[in-house]
Amino acid sequence: MPYKFVSVIIIIIWWLSSHQIIFFKHPKSLAKKMKIIFSIIFIVFFILPLNFVQAEVIQKETQGFSYSLFLPSSYDSSKDWPLIVALHPSTGRGRMMVDYFKEQAEEAGYIVAGPDSQDSATWYFNETGDILRMISEINQDYSLDTSRVFVTGFSAGAGMSYVVGLNNPDKIRAIAAFAGPFKELEIDRGVFLTRRQRRIPVLILHGSQDHTISIDASKYAKKRLKEFGYEVTFRDLRGVGHEYPDYVSWIIINWFEKLRSQ
Repeated sequence: MPYKFVSVIIIIIWWLSSHQIIFFKHPKSLAKKMKIIFSIIFIVFFILPLNFVQAEVIQKETQGFSYSLFLPSSYDSSKDWPLIVALHPSTGRGRMMVDYFKEQAEEAGYIVAGPDSQDSATWYFNETGDILRMISEINQDYSLDTSRVFVTGFSAGAGMSYVVGLNNPDKIRAIAAFAGPFKELEIDRGVFLTRRQRRIPVLILHGSQDHTISIDASKYAKKRLKEFGYEVTFRDLRGVGHEYPDYVSWIIINWFEKLRSQ
């Protein structure tokens, strides 16, 4: 039943009860309680949904490369907004990553883009071009703060976040990689570390009980990046396996916020 229709009915009942037209057989105290109940129902079914009308996930595409896009309800084209590019694991899609960040992005004021890899089972290095084109098109359609474009990912998506961020430090402000591989990226020449390129901050998170991708993979990433002069923040998530706890998105977005003043 549409919210507006429900709300109209509730308002009518509330008004009738306030004038003791339909509750004339009940004591005034009961009529007052009924008014409170109907007021609560009205708030739940009508007022609260209005707060999230604009905070929707939009499905978009750029030259066959699809992605999900979240705009906070407070979005205003008169100012520039930071962007989080959230890359999915091999078992997920972009919409899943957007959903992981919606609550945090709504509160902190971020646009979130969750692209879909061409092969749902993996990411290919050459999809970096698709991701950068997606960022460019989002910038054309919306007001982006291009100095605050962040990339993050989980599992295979974390590996791809290294590829996108480390190879494009002029376009990416920082990387937040959760439970991703790294050594394989160097072996397959997906990541090229040199001391000549601009070094961006990197946040690495990994669960201590991850038996799918060992935490040793992230420890190796930390070691290699520090060897080349990168500023690395490392978080060992105690007791966490190869999963995505809700609080991880808060850790990531709070870390992005700290970079605002740097």
